[in-house]
Amino acid sequence: MKKRISFLSKLVLFWFCLFALQRTIFLAFNYDKLETPGFTEILFSYWYALSMDASATAYLMLISSILIIISLFVKERKLLDRILHACNLTLIISCLIIAIGDTGLHMIWGAKINGKALSYLAFPKEAILSFTAVPYLLFILILLFQIAIAYYIYKKIAMPETITNTSIFYKILFSLIVPAIMIIAIRGGFQPNPINKSWVYYSKHSTLNYAALNGFWNLMELFVKPEIKTNPYQYFPKQRAEKLVKKMHESTIDSTEIVITSEQPNIVFILLESVSAECMYKLNGIKGVMPGMDSLTNNGLLFTNFYANGFRTEQGHISIFTGFPAQPKTTIMREFGKFEKLPNLGQILKQNGYSNNYYYSGNTDFANTEIFFRLSGFEKILNENNYPWQRHTDWGAYDEELFACHLKEADKDQQPFFSVIMTSTNHEPFDADVENVFEANSTKNRYKNTVHYTDQCIKNYLEKAKTKSWYTNTLFIIMSDHAHNYPHNRSANDPERHHIPFLLYGDVLNKKYRGKTIEKIGV
Repeated sequence: MKKRISFLSKLVLFWFCLFALQRTIFLAFNYDKLETPGFTEILFSYWYALSMDASATAYLMLISSILIIISLFVKERKLLDRILHACNLTLIISCLIIAIGDTGLHMIWGAKINGKALSYLAFPKEAILSFTAVPYLLFILILLFQIAIAYYIYKKIAMPETITNTSIFYKILFSLIVPAIMIIAIRGGFQPNPINKSWVYYSKHSTLNYAALNGFWNLMELFVKPEIKTNPYQYFPKQRAEKLVKKMHESTIDSTEIVITSEQPNIVFILLESVSAECMYKLNGIKGVMPGMDSLTNNGLLFTNFYANGFRTEQGHISIFTGFPAQPKTTIMREFGKFEKLPNLGQILKQNGYSNNYYYSGNTDFANTEIFFRLSGFEKILNENNYPWQRHTDWGAYDEELFACHLKEADKDQQPFFSVIMTSTNHEPFDADVENVFEANSTKNRYKNTVHYTDQCIKNYLEKAKTKSWYTNTLFIIMSDHAHNYPHNRSANDPERHHIPFLLYGDVLNKKYRGKTIEKIGV
């Protein structure tokens, strides 16, 4: 009996030490996001994590406890012991993989594994490509090193297969006490409500809160938490909600400003992949990253306080074309039976005589992109498979090819047309073969180089578009689908993390608005 208790005690200590090591690695790789907190506050992440680490440890030791209890009442224990050790080693490797995944995910998304991240597993290629923005080779080496060390330590504490018999009294006592302790640890104690994430959210620095959040426990919650069946945002009866919304939109005066001179212009909507406002000098950003866009503002209408509504392209698509806000746990673009019921800019323009065309050189199956635009009234949808692209990254053709494609194809599009051009060269991991305006010795500088490349492509495209017959009756709308934590390593909850460029440009723009800025906040 003493050997069994000793083994379980050592296993508890093993898991706590492993979680502390994972937390240390997480903080080391995400230290740049901490915004100089005090050393004591960093140490508190280990303290606040203890209750959740205990809960996770109890979950992880359930199998061990059950098998040890069973072994008390059987004569042949060798098979049970082998199953026990195999299960524990599997769980150890799984936890190490989860932890290294959490570390990388926080580096690029500012979060840990969540429902949205898991949904990307349906597209393994895109998921892997996103993860290449982190030092994945170093991560693999760290993972293998941890597995080797963990295996060595576990073999040292592992319970021997042959154990002497114990009296029936102690067997029953052990069988009652151990499960009781496990249940108490799993729920976090004797309090009325069981442990939840709020227990570890102690700091104003989100990275420290995520460090205290146990990765295995977090993943377990995703699997056991029930799916939401009803609308969690519906607070009022439908009639009252409609009445309130109607009152909010009532206006006694017409405050509409007409900024264009054409009643039915062509519309070219240029969506920039993950370009932050901080890349534009005219938006108080870094000089020299987007000189093209900066120069376009001299004859365009620039919105200086425009903010993206999410973190990923599908959130941007939904927000821009339907006006539906980004959701924290999922995206409605993945919800069949829902996104097609939303009011839609493409459908409205089609009803008013526009031909709708989506220009993209990547995978339109990803995140239901093609289905969304098809149901939005887009007749022509270009992607990686139906156009002869030449040079491309893993996310799509180089932007210069994409813009050249539009210049060629737009001549054949029925006017007035609504063209959406979705760029991709600036997608992480920012490994496109472009001019190194900034020394490519860091991910941040590689990001700035690909942004600079896309900026050049836009400027060249607009210069060539001026030779087209449709140019004089075309409004160009240039904005990002979402921003990025680069170039200044912004945290997820920093407003500047979501600040994006938004520019109206073209001959149809009223001359009195050219070179002007609008400072009103927009999303």
